Amino acid sequence: MSVRLRESRRIARHERALAYWAVLLAMGLSLWVGMTAVPPEWMRIPALFVHLGGVIVGLGAAVLLETKGLLWAVGRNTLEDVRRIEHTVSPLAWMGIFALLASGAFLQPDLTNPLTVIKMCAVLLAAMNGVAMTRLTDELARLPAEVRFGALPLSMRAWSIWSATVSQASWWTAVIIGMINTTTR
Repeated sequence: MSVRLRESRRIARHERALAYWAVLLAMGLSLWVGMTAVPPEWMRIPALFVHLGGVIVGLGAAVLLETKGLLWAVGRNTLEDVRRIEHTVSPLAWMGIFALLASGAFLQPDLTNPLTVIKMCAVLLAAMNGVAMTRLTDELARLPAEVRFGALPLSMRAWSIWSATVSQASWWTAVIIGMINTTTR
């Protein structure tokens, strides 16, 4: 392995570590504000609007990216198609996550409700998985654009499938529990 590649991977590891800490800090801050601040009643509707927007943008980005990945896996797309869409939608997914954390702080989450705790864990998992996926994205970026999914090593195929599965499971868990919590309030 070249010195340049080793250095690039080392820098990427440090950036991922900072991103993990940033996600944890944002989640902690959101929970702290949600447990200590009592927002005025008029703020509930705008916060719900931002929260719903975060869900739409974040989940939509995740579904689009994983659909493109699935199409590549079955031979209907190229790796280049996946790269192009990933470059476009990743910032949207992060906007969705941070919109959820920012607005959720003003929705006064009921942390005594087990469903709410599961939802918060699902959002945290979606965000942490997003950080972890940057390593997979970096590895895929080193491959030729025309490489077929089936030609990847088994470990990389399993990693791709696992990351997509975790992403979808965490996003949909958060959405479904959020709907249940909103309609039963």
